[in-house]
Amino acid sequence: MIVASRDRSLIEMTQRAIDSCLRDNADVNVILVETFRKTRYRGVNKHIMFDGEFNYNRCLNEGLKYREGDIQILANNDLIFEPGWSEIGAIMEANGIISASALSNARGHWGMTKGYQAYKGYTISVFFTGWCIFEHKSVWDKIPKLDESYEFWYSDNVHAAQLEKAEIEHWLICAVTVNHITSQTLVKTDRNLRQKYTRAPQKRLHRNH
Repeated sequence: MIVASRDRSLIEMTQRAIDSCLRDNADVNVILVETFRKTRYRGVNKHIMFDGEFNYNRCLNEGLKYREGDIQILANNDLIFEPGWSEIGAIMEANGIISASALSNARGHWGMTKGYQAYKGYTISVFFTGWCIFEHKSVWDKIPKLDESYEFWYSDNVHAAQLEKAEIEHWLICAVTVNHITSQTLVKTDRNLRQKYTRAPQKRLHRNH
């Protein structure tokens, strides 16, 4: 699991995300990429201090250099991995899926029930949940690295576009759950910086399309 973190006030939340992931007793290699200071965390295998301005996908790309295993988890630090989440690896393998998201508490998943069904698509916050993406190592043979065009918001949009262009199918798997504490990182961020990460990229995105 590769986790990107930039706010020193969210240490407890980051630790909670790591703890909930490890509670399933799965074989998880936790790589934490931080941009503010090095903090001690339980359960972290590789701790990377990233120098320079925060860029979500750039931090994840740095963590991907140290990836291990067949499945990489690209994760926010504001997640709760629900019990049984690690079954997603076996489900992906059994069904030939190399890019997936889990069911969550997101509005786009309201009305969807937990069970052994899956939905294919790239719609953000519905089929493609950018806060937690499960990808098989073979993805990186087709996409060398994540698109770093945006600092924070729309980082998932550009990666979804990469997958679609590379003809990599992405699936929402409803048998497992990873919940998202929506935008807690942004809530604790300075107003001007929050504008840069959210509304400013939104304007840029609209201008380009």
